[in-house]
Amino acid sequence: MTNPLPNAVTKCLLATSLLVGFRPGWSQSIVLANNVQRKQLTTPHLAERQLKEVLHELKTQYGADILFELRTVEGISVSARRLNAKATLEKNLENLLHPLGLRYKKVNSNSYLILADKKPRKLASLETGLPEALSLQEPAPSAENTQNLLNSVGSVSLKTELTASQITGTVKSENGESLPGINVVIKGTSKGTSTDINGKYTLDVPANAVLVFSGIGFVTQEIVAGNRARLDVILLADNKLLEEVVVVGYGTQKREALTNSVAQIGSEEIARRPVSNVQQSLQGQMPGVTVLDQGGAPGRSNTAIRVRGVTTFNINGTSPAGSSNSTGAYDLGKNDALVIVDGIEQRLSDINPEDIETISILKDAASTAIYGSRATNGVVLVTTKRAKSGKVQVDYNGYYAIQKSINTPRMMNIEDYMRMQVAAYTNAGAALPARFTESSIQAYVNATDREKYPLPNTWFQTMLRAAPQQNHTLSVAGGTETLRTRLSVRFQDQDGIITHYRSKIGEIRLNTDYTVSRKIRVSTDLNYRYTYSQVPAIDPINFFLHGSLWAVPKYADGTYGLSSQGNNPLMYAEIGGDSKRYTDYLVGYVKGEWEILDGLTFSTQLAGRGFFTQEKNYANAYVNTDKNTNITKTVANNTLTEVRNNLREYTLINLLTYDKQIGNHNVKGLLGYSQIGNTQNFLSAYRERFYNNDIQSVGQGANDGTKSNSGNDAVFGLRSYFARVNYDYNGKYLFEANGRYDGSSKFTGEKQYSVFPSFSAGWRLSKENFWQGLQATVNELKLRGSWGITGNQSVDLYSYYAALTSRGYNFNGAAVQGYRQTSLANTNLGWESTTQLDLGLDAAFLRNRLNLTVDYYRKLTNDILLNLEIPATVGLSAPPQNAGSVENKGLEISLNYRGAKSTSGVQYNLGGNFSINTNKVVDLKGTGPYITGSDIDPRYIIAVGLPINTLWGYKTDGLFQTQSEIDSYKATYAANTKPGDVKYIDLNGDGKIDANDMTNIGNSFPKYIFGLNANVSYRNFELSLLFQGAAKVDTRLAGALAEMGNQEGFTHEIYTNNYWTPQNPDARFPLPRKFDLRNVATSDRLVIDASYVRLKNIQLAYSLPAAIAGKLKMNRIRAYVSATNVFTISKLNEWSLDPEVGSGRGVYYPQTALYTVGLNLGL
Repeated sequence: MTNPLPNAVTKCLLATSLLVGFRPGWSQSIVLANNVQRKQLTTPHLAERQLKEVLHELKTQYGADILFELRTVEGISVSARRLNAKATLEKNLENLLHPLGLRYKKVNSNSYLILADKKPRKLASLETGLPEALSLQEPAPSAENTQNLLNSVGSVSLKTELTASQITGTVKSENGESLPGINVVIKGTSKGTSTDINGKYTLDVPANAVLVFSGIGFVTQEIVAGNRARLDVILLADNKLLEEVVVVGYGTQKREALTNSVAQIGSEEIARRPVSNVQQSLQGQMPGVTVLDQGGAPGRSNTAIRVRGVTTFNINGTSPAGSSNSTGAYDLGKNDALVIVDGIEQRLSDINPEDIETISILKDAASTAIYGSRATNGVVLVTTKRAKSGKVQVDYNGYYAIQKSINTPRMMNIEDYMRMQVAAYTNAGAALPARFTESSIQAYVNATDREKYPLPNTWFQTMLRAAPQQNHTLSVAGGTETLRTRLSVRFQDQDGIITHYRSKIGEIRLNTDYTVSRKIRVSTDLNYRYTYSQVPAIDPINFFLHGSLWAVPKYADGTYGLSSQGNNPLMYAEIGGDSKRYTDYLVGYVKGEWEILDGLTFSTQLAGRGFFTQEKNYANAYVNTDKNTNITKTVANNTLTEVRNNLREYTLINLLTYDKQIGNHNVKGLLGYSQIGNTQNFLSAYRERFYNNDIQSVGQGANDGTKSNSGNDAVFGLRSYFARVNYDYNGKYLFEANGRYDGSSKFTGEKQYSVFPSFSAGWRLSKENFWQGLQATVNELKLRGSWGITGNQSVDLYSYYAALTSRGYNFNGAAVQGYRQTSLANTNLGWESTTQLDLGLDAAFLRNRLNLTVDYYRKLTNDILLNLEIPATVGLSAPPQNAGSVENKGLEISLNYRGAKSTSGVQYNLGGNFSINTNKVVDLKGTGPYITGSDIDPRYIIAVGLPINTLWGYKTDGLFQTQSEIDSYKATYAANTKPGDVKYIDLNGDGKIDANDMTNIGNSFPKYIFGLNANVSYRNFELSLLFQGAAKVDTRLAGALAEMGNQEGFTHEIYTNNYWTPQNPDARFPLPRKFDLRNVATSDRLVIDASYVRLKNIQLAYSLPAAIAGKLKMNRIRAYVSATNVFTISKLNEWSLDPEVGSGRGVYYPQTALYTVGLNLGL
């Protein structure tokens, strides 16, 4: 809407709205001026001057109106060498303010506000050039009179017109519209009111009260009421979201100009979740981003980030349908997102969450193509915190937490278990062991001597414990405009919830920025991280469910009970030995920037990183005899496997950027070159028969035929050229083109180099004149679209070569070492490539408080590597070939609402995201289907038309109830079928049940993922909650959970009185059979819906009032309590399985709940 007031009046109104409420007698200084003749800058370039003076000089030079808060700029000294007389005002303001943590806001074509970054503006001490007497109701002065007022205001003293206990006024927008529903509150109290339909308010106030004006979609303002009777205010629109700077590949962009699909969270969102690794903080925060938190032992967590589905898989040496090659799902190859930290590829788990400033997820091809061959699965960009000039800031962030298992399977009680075993032996026609006779059952049930009559032990109760975890980070940041440094130190100590599991982390990071001159800047980063983790040498978890239950965990004399097979998980954990891993991680870089011309900058970055891992797996020698059963476990030989795995990598990045504004035309360009060199060394040695368990050095083991050594070296390189062009007209019509030319040493010949282009465009309809009538309803609307190609080069090194394997043979009567070829070569091997289309919209409503983002995408991945079949007569294995294709389609929706603070002091933010992804194998070049597993294991299939790793098995039709029903059913799974057995369906009608009757019985990957977060604050309290979940995903029960005690192992309490007997024909589960697994063949009966909703995190925090913290010489004291993995709603709960792990066996390091007490301090 066009402002009807003349230009001079507009300036007066703007300045008045920032001035009103000032106390009498406060002197003012000029910072606002009308158009004057432009002059050359005269400030000596090396002179240190007050920021206020430099802003005055810019005002004079450019003839612009520049306003600022006195306390924002007071006492700040800057070097005028940052100014360039040939540059635009915006460029000079950016160079001047950014290092100081300040920013400018362009109010109109010739007016600017200087603001502190991300903080509400308190206007009580704003420097301006207008006397208090000038109000919104007065007639507009002439431009000449306005200038005279501005030039003479330095000696003006503000005078109070009225003194009253009641104050009235009108609140308007920048466009002169009256604003209803604006909260007007007396600061420090809950007393307040709201403006009426005409924007008017009336409020009784004490003398010199501070009024807080806040409303949805507007910047909160605090103004001293003084003794005045009238106070009219103009509120500025809050365009915080549009002005947000988003980190993209090799640069940044304002969100309003973004044509790509990018999601970003900041340090505040990360801080709300005290987690041990960064990946966990991303769960449920962004649409289209799946974070698989599959638990894992301390220091060895298993967390993966997938963006927009699974794009590839790995089939090596598998056989066609009907065969069995493994018991698990197909290897998915590399589907995890690329992680770039401060420009360098790293692992997200190696970053201290407290060091992170922002995390951006690049999702569509237009945003990821700049990373070319590594970008198919999305890109995670992390920027770390850096120091700002000014006072030294010291921060401490620490917490202490208790971990507890959230999934502990519950065992049948002793009598129910033993009677079920009797039924299983009877149904199998097998002899009943003495343990399960009636007299033995009664003896076990009624016994008080549990060493002689041990209860069936699940081992969970014995070995799980509440375990502590603590994390501490101390950081110091500060400096001058010339040199700024941030140093952070971290220590983390985490015990496992199972004995002998532990992890420790020590870390230090040093980020430094040095301004050499106005045009040259240098920055350096250095990060060192030491990690130690320990787990038992023999994994005891494997025996929790599958080991025999009839063993005493530990006798009073310190010896251990043993199963009939000689197993005891507690014994393995405590005396079986340990596997210890020591990792040193070092990364550092130096980066230089040179502003060659105004808008033209060259930068170069040289980085190096190294992983140095040593792992020692030492299994003790020992003898243990069960004093109750006399069963003896003897491990005669102690063994040591020692591994050294080192990685060294360097990265060189050169960038030339151009940023120019010519009228309404904005052009940005980027040219880049990068080179990565990677060297890996692996060495492994095995020895046994050491003198005792305390000697754990390879050189002390037996020097005989039992020893073995192995090792390999690998070298990899990537050379890349890339470019990007951005153009927008008046912030309305947006265009971007990216391209990358990658060359990889993993390929050869014509396929070694490839081009990865992308294009995107956007249209901000809300900037069009025809949209003005809708502006009040839909504040922002942008349509955008993108198309591009990205790659995946995650193939094994030297895959294009024929493989040779060393082998001994007899030559002339002597044993010699030689080599033989084991596979064919494929010099035509090339990249996997993904073509992606994205259509999206961004919209804002309710004065930019409600923000909506919607994206539709289609990804088609071609040239997936397959080992296609070749005739067996060749005698060699097939090389990988580019053959497979996979399609992913989906919809992403993100909705966020930022509530204004109410008159009672309550403020809240709500955010939700929802994603749909459908996955389908499109082509296997005539091969397949490929099926893993066996009848008693989960089966997975990769076949054209089905999602990757679809669950594959039989359909069932309940249980047989009578023998006559069995006799009339022409197809049975096995001989000697009985009433109570599972009825498998003969899908193809050939009169038999076999692999040809199998079909799709479930989805391994969720079709829907979602998250919901809420933050509510009241005065100094803040409550945050995060829910996340998934739907239309399945898990197949397997192992002991499905086998109903078949091997006298764990039997879940869910089977109690719920298995088929003639007296219980409507039971949920079939009759138990000993040593017969016909009823646990892979079928829909064993597939469980793994959809879930989880309260992932809840945190309640309290911040000490600033006045009290100040008396303690602190600027921030914040304490909080938090809980992670609070509760889960899922059908898997009854089986004590975790839906995020995705395993139906229950054999994994348990997921944990985390109960935390934390403290944040700032000096």
